Amino acid sequence: MLKQSRFSCKAVLLHSTNFRESSLIGTFFTDEYGLIKLVAKGAKSKKNKLSNIKVPGAIFEINFGGKGDLKNLYTCEIIDSIIIEESNLKIYLYLNEIIIRTIEPEAPVQSIFRSLLNLLKDLEMTDNLLERELKLRRFELDLISELGYEISLTLDSRGEKIKEDLMYEFIPSKGFQEAKKDSSKEAILGSSILQFDGGVFASDQSKKYIKYIMKSSLDTISSKPLNSSKFFRLKKDAN
Repeated sequence: MLKQSRFSCKAVLLHSTNFRESSLIGTFFTDEYGLIKLVAKGAKSKKNKLSNIKVPGAIFEINFGGKGDLKNLYTCEIIDSIIIEESNLKIYLYLNEIIIRTIEPEAPVQSIFRSLLNLLKDLEMTDNLLERELKLRRFELDLISELGYEISLTLDSRGEKIKEDLMYEFIPSKGFQEAKKDSSKEAILGSSILQFDGGVFASDQSKKYIKYIMKSSLDTISSKPLNSSKFFRLKKDAN
């Protein structure tokens, strides 16, 4: 629990809910204090100095404090912003959700905060759908690793090197294990795992399986299944 009476840090707003007639409760992801909930008094009024917390894609320098568990937002200055294209909106909402679901309140994870801002800026600058998806998968991988559930892309669950010509199944919290010949489970070729480690999707099928790997790992970590899972569901090829 935060002990001081006044705090300043960089932040992005992940979610807000109405609070009484004119105020909002905002869930912020910050560089210094992780996830925090703050009361923005009067923020629903356009004339209020805190009304800018509703600006989409804004990166803030915030000042907050108070004696109770639910502290007050005092100032909220926009220091940078991300242009959120319609094509990136689902990704943006998904990122907000996985941060809220997987990171403990008031647990500082500065590397994830930096990675999130870098990803949002990268998404803003590229129109290449494949590149967007690859960057998103890498962010998920970094998040999972930072939370203590590192996925090795070079070693299987027994600590042996992944071989290019073998098929592997993924087990959340354990990693990759060699697929049995009579198994009905989805599997991925070792060379596809190694190529993803090098920053490349080997095929559409491997791209779908890597989505499944990240989704199943994040579902294992989070307290509840992600609502955005429908956008990241593993689908078998029609063929």
